[in-house]
Amino acid sequence: MESADYPGNVTDHSALLAIQSQLVDHRGGILSSWNHSLHHCNWAGVICGHKHKRVIGLQLTSSGLSGTMSPFIGNLSFLQKIRLYDNSLYGPIPREIGCLFRLKVFEVSNNTFVGGIPANLSGCINLQALALGGNKLGGNVPIELGTLTKLEGIEFSKCNLTGPLFNINQNITSLQQIYVAYNAFTGTIPDNIADMRNLTVVGLGGNFLTGRIPPSIFNLSSLQILELADNQFEGNIPLDMHLDLPQIRLLNLNTNNLAGAFPILFLNLTNLAFLGLSSNIFTGRVSLDFRKFQYLTFLELFDINLRGDIKFISTLANCSTMEDIQLQGNKFTGSLPETIANLSTTLTELDIERNQIGGDIPAGISNLINLGFLFMSDNEFTGIIPTDFGNFHKIEQIDLSSNNLDGRISNSLGNLSRLSLLYFQDNKLHGSIPSNLGSCQNLLYLNLSNNNLNGTLPNVLFGEPAHFLELDLSHNHLTGSLPQSISNQINIVKIDASENKFSGEIPNGLGKCSALHYFHIEGNSIQGSIPSSFSALSSQQTLDLSRNNLFGPVPIYFSIFPLVYLNLSYNDFEGSIPDKGIFGNISAVSLLGNKGLCGGIQQLHLPRCIE
Repeated sequence: MESADYPGNVTDHSALLAIQSQLVDHRGGILSSWNHSLHHCNWAGVICGHKHKRVIGLQLTSSGLSGTMSPFIGNLSFLQKIRLYDNSLYGPIPREIGCLFRLKVFEVSNNTFVGGIPANLSGCINLQALALGGNKLGGNVPIELGTLTKLEGIEFSKCNLTGPLFNINQNITSLQQIYVAYNAFTGTIPDNIADMRNLTVVGLGGNFLTGRIPPSIFNLSSLQILELADNQFEGNIPLDMHLDLPQIRLLNLNTNNLAGAFPILFLNLTNLAFLGLSSNIFTGRVSLDFRKFQYLTFLELFDINLRGDIKFISTLANCSTMEDIQLQGNKFTGSLPETIANLSTTLTELDIERNQIGGDIPAGISNLINLGFLFMSDNEFTGIIPTDFGNFHKIEQIDLSSNNLDGRISNSLGNLSRLSLLYFQDNKLHGSIPSNLGSCQNLLYLNLSNNNLNGTLPNVLFGEPAHFLELDLSHNHLTGSLPQSISNQINIVKIDASENKFSGEIPNGLGKCSALHYFHIEGNSIQGSIPSSFSALSSQQTLDLSRNNLFGPVPIYFSIFPLVYLNLSYNDFEGSIPDKGIFGNISAVSLLGNKGLCGGIQQLHLPRCIE
């Protein structure tokens, strides 16, 4: 049925066709029904009123649309809701939107609109929800939006907006949600934010806001989310401040310049699911107790100089949905309690690195069977690495580096099929490298340097499929040859086997590792010449073969590699040296202790080559 059969609908029909003409339907779906065989009220995404069949809604979300928004949208005078988010629309938001005085909802987030927020959106006097996030609008928020006194929700995140933030809310006491994170807003939060008693969400993170956080914000009794992270707020949180946040679920003050005593009063907010106070400048010794918290899922208290005994971690056992504990970069002391085994098995990340925690690693930590990330580096742990680490079947990254751990590396680590990072460097581990680490076929980063490991490198460690990106075995007591199988790791970018007792020759197959840009084997007893296959290593940037028993000519092709450091000193290389590329940079090349070399630039002080 033609739209003209309905009185008063010709304007709507024409406006919709104009809108369609500027859109591209990449999926060939939602706009295919926009044709003359159907009344426009039956077109996909078009909502009409029951009585007069006027268009009251456009619902074209996540529809694979691109193109611009036609100014003829302003002719749909009965529109109450426009939802076009999650598409690829571009160009400016048409000023004609301001003609839609019945409009209540305007949601166009996650497109690529440009050109700022139109000031005449203020003409949408009944607007309740305004969502523009994830566009490239730029500019200031028009002061005229302060006249939209019925606004309940504002979402302007990631829009490249600048200027003072609070032009938008001085007169809008109806606001329930304001989420304007990750822009470039400046200025302060006004004290009269407390007048907005209906606020449930305040999301101002990722801006350049300054000054003190007004204490009045902590008395918005309806508030559920307070996100102020990644700004430049300063000053202290008064410890005697009155708190009235009975419904708060998320409190995030991470990454500001807050100072003074740690705000222990926030531990009275026992309904929190997320608590973040990290990367501030708090001081003092604290006694933390989370026994009254049941819903806490994310705890972020890192890099805030906290002092105290790490045993408080056992008070998190009542948090039955805990997923993420981040306590790194503090000055916690003591030892991990055996009761860490009682933490919720929902825990996926535990980060306590860069503290002063000592003692043994409790064997019961292996009860946390859903751990994906375990970071305990830069502490004072002693004893062995528990053999039950092999129970972490979901673990992806383990970092126990820079402690005082001894004993052997457990064979059980070969069970960790998801493991991508294993850092055990800077400990006192001894024994051989377990061959079944070769079963960890997702292992990208392996660092066992600065230990007391001995024995040979297992061939099976470097089996196919290729997986390693970085391998550091330096400063141990490893013997034997570098296995030829290392050349299976065709994606590897770093190999450091320096300061060991390796012998034999450099594997010729290394030429297949075309991404290799860091290769250090200095301080071994490796012999032979530089393999001809090295000519394929055109990404090489840092190469150190010094203090070995290598001989033969120095390859000319090194002069065209993007090398920034080359050390061939104290071998038995011979022949002429080029004067181009790395060989022309006296501060980046070392050829000392090779009596058979000649030529090169004058600063190398090599004899002239005899024709």
